[in-house]
Amino acid sequence: MKLIPIGSKQIAFIRYDDQASQMHIQYHTGYTHTCCDVLPEHYQRLLQSPNPYDLLMQMTSDKAWCPPQA
Repeated sequence: MKLIPIGSKQIAFIRYDDQASQMHIQYHTGYTHTCCDVLPEHYQRLLQSPNPYDLLMQMTSDKAWCPPQA
């Protein structure tokens, strides 16, 4: 699982779980959001993007957040 650092005051990095098709967004506060049903191609676009923050905002605007795990 590769971490992608995000040049943001709020978001530290993202990581992708290819087995669960989930993207985990880690905030500087320590909080993590999990985005469901993320295709591997979308994660690859983030890896190759010169501006991953803007692409992340576009990608997550229409994604369902996974419920927090207990």
